[in-house]
Amino acid sequence: MAEATPTMVFVYGTLKRGFPNHPLLAASASPFVGTASTAAPASLVIGPYAVPFLLPTPSPSSSSGRVVSGELYAPSPAALAELDALEGTHIGVYERRPITVVANGSGEVVQAEAYFAHPSYAEALWRRCGGEAAEIAEYTLDHAAGYVPKSERAPGAAGLIDAIHRFLATASDD
Repeated sequence: MAEATPTMVFVYGTLKRGFPNHPLLAASASPFVGTASTAAPASLVIGPYAVPFLLPTPSPSSSSGRVVSGELYAPSPAALAELDALEGTHIGVYERRPITVVANGSGEVVQAEAYFAHPSYAEALWRRCGGEAAEIAEYTLDHAAGYVPKSERAPGAAGLIDAIHRFLATASDD
């Protein structure tokens, strides 16, 4: 019987090497495949707790988006389940969906999966963050400096989703 091809996962934020949640990938022995960028422009914004959110592409109100930089990993099924738990797929924070990326250097087109903001709030989050003006091409260490780890957030599994809803309920400062 042939061995199943591992699911490739494109990470663009706190799971990248040198970022706050990377130890989860390192501990799970998820092989680093290389750096990559989205094949098509995407909308990446920063929401509550300085958490990055890749939004369904293109955002219905966006005319452009940006090519987003990140990294590719090949996690085991057990590691993928841990990532799903971290990303709150079971409570509607993120949704793991297919994405096409281009491997930096080789230019190889790779089918992967990425964690996208759940569609139930994605458009409102994009607008609340500032729309196209808030879109970024890369989540950097400067962005991550404001990141609030899960352990320092409001207690309970729904901490981030609650923060998202509170964020969406407040007016922007523009």
